[in-house]
Parts: sequence; structure tokens; C-alpha cells
Amino acid sequence: MTLRKKERRLTIAVGLIIGVTASSFLVKHALNVKNEQAALKPGNYNSLHSAIGDVKFPPLPASVRKAIPHGIVVFFEGNRSSLLNLNQKKVDSWVIETSGSFRSERLFVLAEVEKSINQNTRFFRASEIYVGLYNNELLESFEESLDKKKFRVIGRNSSTGDHIIQVRNFSPTDLDNAALFLNSHSMVKSTRFSHWTPTR
Repeated sequence: MTLRKKERRLTIAVGLIIGVTASSFLVKHALNVKNEQAALKPGNYNSLHSAIGDVKFPPLPASVRKAIPHGIVVFFEGNRSSLLNLNQKKVDSWVIETSGSFRSERLFVLAEVEKSINQNTRFFRASEIYVGLYNNELLESFEESLDKKKFRVIGRNSSTGDHIIQVRNFSPTDLDNAALFLNSHSMVKSTRFSHWTPTR
């Protein structure tokens, strides 16, 4: 038995509708599964586990979520001294990789939240330390004295004259140790961490 022209068209149309509907359903299902998996990946805010070390962290305070709405928690260290050593106040510290379409738009930010009622929050660039030298003419000698696997001079702050040192290891403890090491260097006059201001 052969189908007439109209019946053939109707059969093709029904087949297309069924095919498109099934494809849409499968695509939506795949996207939902992908989003659920991404939400549980280490470092995702909802996963409550850091990307490095798989360290469990408490939910991020609203101040951090507002400043960095989408990011990956790379490191977490709780109940520690602030990098600024403010009256030995204890803080929770998250190192977060900010999101961006391009690699150049992403950076690592250290968020320190005081363990107090006010929960004061401070942000720093996590992979940089500003260093003042006693004699800027000795920059080349200073640079040669650094372990290239840990430190790299990447520029100079035009307003303060401080040299910007990129730190390869930047967990909160690593940053403490890096600052201690640089402060003990005979050519170093001062070190400081660069504040980061949210763009929103």
C-alpha cells in the first residue's frame, strides 16, 4: 500500500515534530546534568570544598559573594591571623579565582573575613606582594637573588615606586611565609599586600 502525497507530507511533518521535541528534551536534560555536576565541582561556592586540597569551607559570607559573585575557591584557611596582623584578630581566608571570558580578566583574590559580629571583609590581590627596596638601582641583584620557582618581578607601581613581585604559591600560609622571607632580605625596606576593590 502506497501513501498519497498529502499523507506522506503529514507523516514527514509528524516525524520532524517528534524528532525536534525529543532532541530539545535531551539537550535540556544534558544541560541540567552538566549544571548539577558543575555545582558540585571542588571550588564551586555550593560545593563547600576548595579546588586545591579539597578543604571543606563554610558558606561564603554575603560580602564575599556580592564582591565576587562567580568564582572558584582555590584555597581556604579558617581561624587564622590576618595578613595585616590587626591586633591578632582571627579571620577566615578564601583565595578565589575570579571568573571572566578571557584569561586576562581573571585574577586571584584573597578575601579575609573577621570572625566577629561585624564580619569586616578585606580583599587583596593574592598572587602579588609590593616590595620597597633600600636602593632601587640594585633591582637586578635583588631579582637574581630570588628563587625563580617562587618569585618573579613583574613591574613597578608608578605612584609608590614599589616593585611588584608575583608569588607562585599563594595560599594564605604561603603568602605569610613569602612576606616573612622578603622582609628578611637585606635589600628589602618594606613589603605590603595590594588591596583589591570589587568593580561592582
